[in-house]
Amino acid sequence: MRLLSSGFLLGIILLLVPYGVFAIGNPEGGVSIGDVYVFRNLVDEGDQLYFCRYDVSYDPIPDEDPEDAWQMALYDSSDTLIGSRPLNYYQHNIISMYLTPSQALTWGAENKVRIMGMPLVFGTWTEGVNMRTRTLSGGDYYEKDYLAGIMITQAEILETDWVITLLDANDKLNATGSAFFLLAVPGLGDMAPEIFSVITGGVDITYKNYTQAYRESLKTNTGSKLSGAIFDIGKIIGVYNSEWTGFWLVLILFLMLAGTIFAGLGNPGWAFCGAFGVIALSGYIMGGNIFTFAITAVLVVAALFGLYFILSRFA
Repeated sequence: MRLLSSGFLLGIILLLVPYGVFAIGNPEGGVSIGDVYVFRNLVDEGDQLYFCRYDVSYDPIPDEDPEDAWQMALYDSSDTLIGSRPLNYYQHNIISMYLTPSQALTWGAENKVRIMGMPLVFGTWTEGVNMRTRTLSGGDYYEKDYLAGIMITQAEILETDWVITLLDANDKLNATGSAFFLLAVPGLGDMAPEIFSVITGGVDITYKNYTQAYRESLKTNTGSKLSGAIFDIGKIIGVYNSEWTGFWLVLILFLMLAGTIFAGLGNPGWAFCGAFGVIALSGYIMGGNIFTFAITAVLVVAALFGLYFILSRFA
């Protein structure tokens, strides 16, 4: 009960105390709106973007952050507040509000865009002093196709006033321009990607020319006696290619060893692992294509083992 009473008393005190301590006053140079544009069908069919170039002119710049003191507000034609967004900067800058298709206002209507002080900071508004209103007309509404060109034009206006470079030599937003416009218009990169500079670079690739020298050198490991024996065994079974005969002999030896290990341990996993050495060693001794076949067999057996391991434990 005591905790509830304390909380209630604290709430009353907070209501009686003014919101924050702001020393900010009205902008000496006033507040103005340069351009307002409305675009539609940008990301989804029926969505809208309200873009505004404004000037909240202070000298000197206040200590208070602009997002705590000023905002862009959007009203419909009946003067009903639709939404607001804090400003990112004082002085001459840009801001926007995006509406989804379900939030979109009547196209071409006399909707209103306002740059205005926060109500809890300024208390009351005076047009031209701490608030500026632009009532939209049909000429302020544009289709998506105009977005890119208008954004570049706005960048040129800001570039001249700020005396900094926002565009590159190809009239695309550079890194500085991109930072300002993406902050003012989130998602602009998806709405008009063609206005951004694209930095491309090549990667030097050195291609390695692999030869069969190592594989062929392994043939010398076979020796004439072993080669003759393999060829003779092949003739018995009607295979006159000693490399294929050698491959099948390696495979049979692998299965024999794997079977022996499995019979002793009862674990097919250990059988697979133990027989790998036979394939690799035989490939090294017999050389040539046997080496290639053996490596292929190793990969196949490894894949089968992996499949067995996964299925036996998780299936």
